Amino acid sequence: MKTLPIIITGILSLFTLSSAFAEQEMKTEHIVLSQLMNAIADNDYEAFLSNGTPTFKKNIPKQAFSSVSDQLAPLIRKGYTTEYLSKLHQNGNTVHLWKISYVDSKENSVAKMGVIDGKVSGFWLF
Repeated sequence: MKTLPIIITGILSLFTLSSAFAEQEMKTEHIVLSQLMNAIADNDYEAFLSNGTPTFKKNIPKQAFSSVSDQLAPLIRKGYTTEYLSKLHQNGNTVHLWKISYVDSKENSVAKMGVIDGKVSGFWLF
């Protein structure tokens, strides 16, 4: 009977470690989200691309980035809150979804960030 408490303790330890790892991953991805949002607010193309995969960097033209920044920077600068929605796996990417609520607006966005090997592979605000 002594093995049952040890097995239960081991299982609980695995759940705790798994939960701690997931929480750390969410914190890391939230930091990256904040960096991307700050880059949009500052119209900083280089900062936006800095943590991206080579394909991500190649597929985001500066003019397109500037156009998005011009539209969203005023909302972002006034402040926003995030609510983590989900983590998905799509086409080899880990995809994180957040609800973005802008402080001075009734508007919301969904942020979708793809990650491969710790690098941003895609980012959309819609």
